[in-house]
Amino acid sequence: SRQLRKEDFRFFHLVCAPIMMSALKCCALLAMLGMANGARIPGGIPTLQATVAHPSSSVPTPTKEIAPGVHMPMVGLGTWLYNSTRAKNAVELAFKNGYTHVDTALMYNNQVGVGEALKSLSLPRASYFVTTKIPGGLNFSAATAAVQQDLDELQLDYIDLLIVHFPATWGGEGGKAMRQEGWRAMEAFVKKGKLRAIGVSHFCKHHVEDILEITTVPIALNQVQFHVGMGTEGPDANDDKEYMESKGIVYQSFSPLCGPCKTTELINGPLVSNIGAAHGKTGAQVSLKWLVQQGIPVIPKTDNVEHLKLNLDLFGWELTEDEMAALTAATTPPIAGDSPGDPTSGDCKVE
Repeated sequence: SRQLRKEDFRFFHLVCAPIMMSALKCCALLAMLGMANGARIPGGIPTLQATVAHPSSSVPTPTKEIAPGVHMPMVGLGTWLYNSTRAKNAVELAFKNGYTHVDTALMYNNQVGVGEALKSLSLPRASYFVTTKIPGGLNFSAATAAVQQDLDELQLDYIDLLIVHFPATWGGEGGKAMRQEGWRAMEAFVKKGKLRAIGVSHFCKHHVEDILEITTVPIALNQVQFHVGMGTEGPDANDDKEYMESKGIVYQSFSPLCGPCKTTELINGPLVSNIGAAHGKTGAQVSLKWLVQQGIPVIPKTDNVEHLKLNLDLFGWELTEDEMAALTAATTPPIAGDSPGDPTSGDCKVE
Protein backbone atom coordinates (compact mmCIF):
# COMPACT_ATOMS: atom_id res chain seq x y z
CA SER A 1 0.00 0.00 0.00
CA ARG A 2 1.18 3.51 -0.66
CA GLN A 3 2.64 5.66 2.09
CA LEU A 4 0.13 8.04 3.65
CA ARG A 5 0.59 11.68 2.77
CA LYS A 6 0.15 14.61 5.13
CA GLU A 7 -3.24 15.30 3.51
CA ASP A 8 -4.36 11.77 4.44
CA PHE A 9 -3.44 12.31 8.08
CA ARG A 10 -5.20 15.66 8.08
CA PHE A 11 -8.36 14.11 6.59
CA PHE A 12 -8.33 11.31 9.17
CA HIS A 13 -7.81 13.74 12.05
CA LEU A 14 -10.49 16.22 10.97
CA VAL A 15 -13.16 13.89 9.57
CA CYS A 16 -12.74 10.19 10.32
CA ALA A 17 -11.56 10.38 13.92
CA PRO A 18 -14.59 12.38 15.18
CA ILE A 19 -16.96 9.97 13.44
CA MET A 20 -15.25 6.96 15.03
CA MET A 21 -15.37 8.56 18.49
CA SER A 22 -19.08 9.31 18.10
CA ALA A 23 -19.73 5.72 17.11
CA LEU A 24 -17.81 4.42 20.12
CA LYS A 25 -19.74 6.72 22.45
CA CYS A 26 -23.01 5.56 20.91
CA CYS A 27 -22.09 1.90 21.44
CA ALA A 28 -21.10 2.58 25.05
CA LEU A 29 -24.39 4.39 25.68
CA LEU A 30 -26.39 1.53 24.21
CA ALA A 31 -24.50 -0.95 26.33
CA MET A 32 -25.20 1.06 29.49
CA LEU A 33 -28.89 1.32 28.61
CA GLY A 34 -29.05 -2.42 28.04
CA MET A 35 -27.44 -3.08 31.42
CA ALA A 36 -29.79 -0.66 33.12
CA ASN A 37 -32.88 -2.17 31.55
CA GLY A 38 -31.90 -5.83 31.89
CA ALA A 39 -33.89 -7.60 34.59
CA ARG A 40 -31.90 -10.31 36.33
CA ILE A 41 -32.56 -13.58 38.08
CA PRO A 42 -30.48 -15.08 40.90
CA GLY A 43 -26.96 -15.73 39.69
CA GLY A 44 -26.83 -12.52 37.66
CA ILE A 45 -28.29 -13.96 34.44
CA PRO A 46 -29.94 -11.19 32.35
CA THR A 47 -33.47 -12.02 31.28
CA LEU A 48 -35.34 -11.30 28.08
CA GLN A 49 -36.21 -7.65 27.63
CA ALA A 50 -39.68 -6.19 27.09
CA THR A 51 -39.25 -6.85 23.38
CA VAL A 52 -37.18 -9.39 21.48
CA ALA A 53 -35.74 -8.42 18.10
CA HIS A 54 -35.81 -11.00 15.32
CA PRO A 55 -34.61 -11.10 11.73
CA SER A 56 -37.86 -12.17 10.04
CA SER A 57 -39.67 -8.93 10.87
CA SER A 58 -38.69 -5.34 11.48
CA VAL A 59 -40.99 -5.30 14.50
CA PRO A 60 -39.72 -6.98 17.67
CA THR A 61 -41.81 -9.54 19.55
CA PRO A 62 -43.22 -8.14 22.81
CA THR A 63 -42.86 -10.09 26.02
CA LYS A 64 -45.26 -10.43 28.94
CA GLU A 65 -44.15 -10.46 32.56
CA ILE A 66 -45.57 -13.66 34.04
CA ALA A 67 -43.69 -13.46 37.34
CA PRO A 68 -41.36 -10.85 38.86
CA GLY A 69 -38.50 -10.42 36.41
CA VAL A 70 -39.70 -13.27 34.17
CA HIS A 71 -40.63 -12.05 30.68
CA MET A 72 -42.17 -14.55 28.27
CA PRO A 73 -42.29 -13.82 24.52
CA MET A 74 -45.87 -13.37 23.32
CA VAL A 75 -45.29 -15.90 20.51
CA GLY A 76 -43.64 -19.28 20.93
CA LEU A 77 -43.23 -22.49 18.97
CA GLY A 78 -45.55 -25.34 19.90
CA THR A 79 -44.25 -28.91 19.54
CA TRP A 80 -47.20 -31.14 20.47
CA LEU A 81 -47.30 -34.36 18.38
CA TYR A 82 -43.76 -33.82 17.03
CA ASN A 83 -41.30 -36.61 17.73
CA SER A 84 -37.79 -35.73 18.87
CA THR A 85 -36.33 -35.58 15.36
CA ARG A 86 -39.06 -33.33 14.02
CA ALA A 87 -39.03 -31.17 17.16
CA LYS A 88 -35.26 -30.69 16.83
CA ASN A 89 -35.60 -29.59 13.22
CA ALA A 90 -38.54 -27.30 14.01
CA VAL A 91 -36.75 -25.58 16.89
CA GLU A 92 -33.58 -25.04 14.85
CA LEU A 93 -35.58 -23.60 11.95
CA ALA A 94 -37.74 -21.42 14.19
CA PHE A 95 -34.88 -19.99 16.20
CA LYS A 96 -32.92 -19.21 13.04
CA ASN A 97 -35.96 -17.21 11.92
CA GLY A 98 -36.42 -15.10 15.01
CA TYR A 99 -38.17 -17.27 17.60
CA THR A 100 -36.95 -17.15 21.17
CA HIS A 101 -39.58 -19.32 22.89
CA VAL A 102 -40.32 -23.04 22.63
CA ASP A 103 -43.08 -24.98 24.38
CA THR A 104 -42.71 -28.70 25.05
CA ALA A 105 -43.73 -31.26 27.70
CA LEU A 106 -42.54 -34.47 29.30
CA MET A 107 -45.46 -36.38 27.79
CA TYR A 108 -44.62 -35.15 24.27
CA ASN A 109 -41.54 -37.41 24.33
CA ASN A 110 -39.60 -34.86 22.30
CA GLN A 111 -37.61 -32.98 24.91
CA VAL A 112 -34.38 -34.70 23.91
CA GLY A 113 -34.73 -33.29 20.41
CA VAL A 114 -35.63 -29.83 21.73
CA GLY A 115 -32.59 -29.89 24.02
CA GLU A 116 -30.30 -30.99 21.19
CA ALA A 117 -31.57 -28.15 19.01
CA LEU A 118 -30.98 -25.55 21.70
CA LYS A 119 -27.49 -26.88 22.32
CA SER A 120 -26.63 -26.90 18.62
CA LEU A 121 -27.69 -23.27 18.23
CA SER A 122 -25.13 -22.17 20.85
CA LEU A 123 -27.24 -19.20 21.93
CA PRO A 124 -26.74 -17.37 25.23
CA ARG A 125 -29.08 -19.09 27.70
CA ALA A 126 -30.66 -15.80 28.77
CA SER A 127 -31.64 -15.02 25.16
CA TYR A 128 -34.38 -17.64 24.89
CA PHE A 129 -37.34 -18.94 26.89
CA VAL A 130 -38.29 -22.58 27.49
CA THR A 131 -41.66 -23.82 28.70
CA THR A 132 -42.19 -27.44 29.60
CA LYS A 133 -44.59 -29.51 31.69
CA ILE A 134 -44.91 -32.41 34.11
CA PRO A 135 -47.97 -34.68 34.33
CA GLY A 136 -50.72 -33.96 36.83
CA GLY A 137 -51.78 -36.24 39.65
CA LEU A 138 -48.23 -36.93 40.89
CA ASN A 139 -47.17 -37.12 44.53
CA PHE A 140 -44.19 -35.11 45.80
CA SER A 141 -41.50 -37.66 44.95
CA ALA A 142 -42.91 -38.49 41.52
CA ALA A 143 -43.29 -34.82 40.67
CA THR A 144 -39.73 -34.19 41.82
CA ALA A 145 -38.46 -36.96 39.55
CA ALA A 146 -40.48 -35.59 36.63
CA VAL A 147 -39.03 -32.08 36.98
CA GLN A 148 -35.51 -33.50 37.12
CA GLN A 149 -36.22 -35.55 34.01
CA ASP A 150 -37.32 -32.37 32.21
CA LEU A 151 -34.05 -30.66 33.13
CA ASP A 152 -31.97 -33.67 32.10
CA GLU A 153 -33.67 -34.25 28.75
CA LEU A 154 -33.53 -30.58 27.83
CA GLN A 155 -29.89 -30.35 28.99
CA LEU A 156 -30.66 -27.13 30.84
CA ASP A 157 -29.48 -25.74 34.16
CA TYR A 158 -32.84 -24.05 34.63
CA ILE A 159 -36.27 -23.90 32.99
CA ASP A 160 -38.05 -20.59 32.49
CA LEU A 161 -41.60 -21.85 32.98
CA LEU A 162 -42.69 -25.24 34.28
CA ILE A 163 -46.38 -26.14 34.06
CA VAL A 164 -48.34 -28.96 35.62
CA HIS A 165 -50.08 -30.34 32.55
CA PHE A 166 -53.47 -31.30 33.98
CA PRO A 167 -55.24 -30.97 37.35
CA ALA A 168 -55.14 -34.77 37.81
CA THR A 169 -53.83 -37.78 35.92
CA TRP A 170 -55.21 -38.02 32.39
CA GLY A 171 -57.59 -40.59 33.85
CA GLY A 172 -58.86 -38.06 36.38
CA GLU A 173 -57.12 -39.48 39.48
CA GLY A 174 -55.21 -37.61 42.16
CA GLY A 175 -57.53 -34.84 43.26
CA LYS A 176 -56.72 -32.00 45.63
CA ALA A 177 -54.07 -33.87 47.63
CA MET A 178 -51.89 -34.63 44.60
CA ARG A 179 -52.39 -31.15 43.17
CA GLN A 180 -50.94 -29.75 46.36
CA GLU A 181 -48.10 -32.28 46.60
CA GLY A 182 -47.08 -31.72 43.00
CA TRP A 183 -47.13 -27.96 43.48
CA ARG A 184 -44.92 -28.17 46.57
CA ALA A 185 -42.41 -30.20 44.57
CA MET A 186 -42.35 -27.53 41.85
CA GLU A 187 -41.90 -24.78 44.44
CA ALA A 188 -38.85 -26.60 45.82
CA PHE A 189 -37.16 -26.33 42.41
CA VAL A 190 -38.01 -22.62 42.22
CA LYS A 191 -36.30 -22.07 45.55
CA LYS A 192 -33.21 -23.92 44.27
CA GLY A 193 -33.03 -21.66 41.21
CA LYS A 194 -33.92 -24.45 38.77
CA LEU A 195 -37.31 -22.99 37.76
CA ARG A 196 -37.97 -19.31 37.18
CA ALA A 197 -41.78 -19.49 37.14
CA ILE A 198 -44.40 -22.19 37.62
CA GLY A 199 -47.92 -22.50 36.28
CA VAL A 200 -50.78 -24.77 35.39
CA SER A 201 -52.71 -26.02 32.37
CA HIS A 202 -56.35 -27.09 31.94
CA PHE A 203 -57.06 -25.73 35.44
CA CYS A 204 -60.43 -24.29 36.44
CA LYS A 205 -61.34 -22.16 39.45
CA HIS A 206 -61.68 -24.98 41.99
CA HIS A 207 -58.35 -26.50 40.94
CA VAL A 208 -56.60 -23.15 41.35
CA GLU A 209 -58.22 -22.62 44.74
CA ASP A 210 -56.61 -25.86 45.92
CA ILE A 211 -53.19 -24.48 44.99
CA LEU A 212 -53.85 -21.04 46.46
CA GLU A 213 -54.48 -22.68 49.85
CA ILE A 214 -50.85 -23.74 50.16
CA THR A 215 -48.79 -21.80 47.62
CA THR A 216 -45.72 -19.80 48.56
CA VAL A 217 -44.82 -19.16 44.89
CA PRO A 218 -47.51 -17.46 42.79
CA ILE A 219 -49.26 -19.28 39.95
CA ALA A 220 -47.73 -17.54 36.93
CA LEU A 221 -49.94 -18.79 34.14
CA ASN A 222 -52.78 -21.07 33.03
CA GLN A 223 -52.38 -22.58 29.56
CA VAL A 224 -55.73 -23.52 28.02
CA GLN A 225 -57.40 -24.02 24.66
CA PHE A 226 -58.72 -20.65 23.48
CA HIS A 227 -59.24 -19.32 19.96
CA VAL A 228 -61.58 -17.40 17.67
CA GLY A 229 -64.99 -19.05 18.03
CA MET A 230 -64.75 -19.10 21.83
CA GLY A 231 -64.98 -15.38 22.50
CA THR A 232 -68.46 -15.55 23.99
CA GLU A 233 -68.14 -18.95 25.66
CA GLY A 234 -68.64 -19.33 29.40
CA PRO A 235 -66.35 -20.57 32.16
CA ASP A 236 -66.93 -24.29 31.50
CA ALA A 237 -65.49 -23.80 28.02
CA ASN A 238 -62.77 -21.23 28.68
CA ASP A 239 -61.67 -22.70 32.03
CA ASP A 240 -62.75 -19.70 34.10
CA LYS A 241 -60.85 -17.11 32.08
CA GLU A 242 -62.22 -14.12 33.99
CA TYR A 243 -61.39 -15.70 37.34
CA MET A 244 -57.80 -16.40 36.25
CA GLU A 245 -57.32 -12.82 35.15
CA SER A 246 -58.84 -11.53 38.41
CA LYS A 247 -56.18 -13.47 40.31
CA GLY A 248 -53.33 -12.08 38.21
CA ILE A 249 -52.76 -15.44 36.49
CA VAL A 250 -51.65 -14.95 32.88
CA TYR A 251 -54.04 -16.64 30.45
CA GLN A 252 -52.20 -18.37 27.58
CA SER A 253 -53.69 -20.04 24.51
CA PHE A 254 -52.68 -23.44 23.21
CA SER A 255 -54.10 -24.64 19.88
CA PRO A 256 -54.72 -20.99 18.90
CA LEU A 257 -55.65 -22.09 15.36
CA CYS A 258 -57.73 -24.97 16.76
CA GLY A 259 -55.70 -27.83 15.37
CA PRO A 260 -57.85 -30.40 17.26
CA CYS A 261 -61.01 -28.91 15.71
CA LYS A 262 -60.43 -30.72 12.40
CA THR A 263 -61.17 -27.56 10.42
CA THR A 264 -59.10 -24.88 8.69
CA GLU A 265 -61.68 -22.19 9.42
CA LEU A 266 -59.19 -20.15 11.45
CA ILE A 267 -56.59 -20.39 8.69
CA ASN A 268 -58.55 -19.75 5.51
CA GLY A 269 -62.19 -19.32 6.54
CA PRO A 270 -64.13 -16.33 5.14
CA LEU A 271 -64.23 -14.25 8.34
CA VAL A 272 -60.50 -14.28 9.07
CA SER A 273 -59.50 -14.20 5.38
CA ASN A 274 -61.62 -11.13 4.61
CA ILE A 275 -60.27 -9.27 7.62
CA GLY A 276 -56.75 -10.32 6.69
CA ALA A 277 -57.14 -8.97 3.17
CA ALA A 278 -57.77 -5.50 4.57
CA HIS A 279 -54.37 -5.60 6.28
CA GLY A 280 -52.36 -7.58 3.75
CA LYS A 281 -52.25 -10.51 6.20
CA THR A 282 -53.37 -14.13 6.13
CA GLY A 283 -56.38 -15.57 7.89
CA ALA A 284 -54.12 -17.42 10.32
CA GLN A 285 -52.37 -14.18 11.24
CA VAL A 286 -55.75 -12.59 11.99
CA SER A 287 -56.73 -15.51 14.24
CA LEU A 288 -53.46 -15.19 16.15
CA LYS A 289 -53.64 -11.39 16.23
CA TRP A 290 -57.08 -11.54 17.89
CA LEU A 291 -55.39 -13.30 20.81
CA VAL A 292 -52.17 -11.30 21.18
CA GLN A 293 -54.03 -8.01 20.80
CA GLN A 294 -55.89 -9.03 23.97
CA GLY A 295 -52.57 -9.73 25.71
CA ILE A 296 -52.94 -13.51 25.39
CA PRO A 297 -49.66 -15.29 24.47
CA VAL A 298 -49.81 -17.97 21.76
CA ILE A 299 -47.80 -21.06 20.79
CA PRO A 300 -48.76 -22.02 17.21
CA LYS A 301 -47.08 -25.12 15.83
CA THR A 302 -45.45 -25.44 12.42
CA ASP A 303 -42.15 -26.50 10.87
CA ASN A 304 -42.85 -24.72 7.59
CA VAL A 305 -40.46 -21.78 7.32
CA GLU A 306 -42.96 -19.44 5.63
CA HIS A 307 -45.63 -20.23 8.22
CA LEU A 308 -43.08 -19.71 11.00
CA LYS A 309 -42.35 -16.22 9.71
CA LEU A 310 -46.02 -15.35 9.27
CA ASN A 311 -46.92 -16.59 12.75
CA LEU A 312 -44.31 -14.26 14.22
CA ASP A 313 -45.43 -11.25 12.17
CA LEU A 314 -48.23 -10.20 14.51
CA PHE A 315 -46.97 -6.83 15.71
CA GLY A 316 -46.71 -3.36 14.23
CA TRP A 317 -50.29 -3.57 12.95
CA GLU A 318 -53.67 -3.62 14.70
CA LEU A 319 -57.12 -4.98 14.11
CA THR A 320 -59.88 -2.37 14.33
CA GLU A 321 -62.45 -2.35 17.12
CA ASP A 322 -65.09 -3.60 14.69
CA GLU A 323 -62.84 -6.41 13.49
CA MET A 324 -62.03 -7.47 17.05
CA ALA A 325 -65.73 -7.41 17.90
CA ALA A 326 -66.62 -9.55 14.88
CA LEU A 327 -63.98 -12.11 15.80
CA THR A 328 -65.12 -12.15 19.42
CA ALA A 329 -68.72 -12.69 18.36
CA ALA A 330 -67.85 -15.68 16.15
CA THR A 331 -69.26 -18.94 17.47
CA THR A 332 -67.31 -21.32 15.25
CA PRO A 333 -65.21 -23.29 15.55
CA PRO A 334 -66.32 -24.21 19.07
CA ILE A 335 -63.92 -25.68 21.59
CA ALA A 336 -62.64 -29.16 20.79
CA GLY A 337 -63.99 -30.78 23.95
CA ASP A 338 -64.06 -34.29 25.31
CA SER A 339 -66.66 -35.48 22.81
CA PRO A 340 -68.40 -34.25 19.64
CA GLY A 341 -71.06 -31.72 20.44
CA ASP A 342 -69.71 -31.10 23.96
CA PRO A 343 -69.74 -27.30 24.45
CA THR A 344 -67.23 -27.47 27.31
CA SER A 345 -63.51 -28.16 27.64
CA GLY A 346 -64.22 -31.00 30.05
CA ASP A 347 -61.52 -29.65 32.35
CA CYS A 348 -63.88 -28.25 34.98
CA LYS A 349 -65.48 -31.67 35.43
CA VAL A 350 -62.21 -33.03 36.82
CA GLU A 351 -62.39 -33.50 40.58
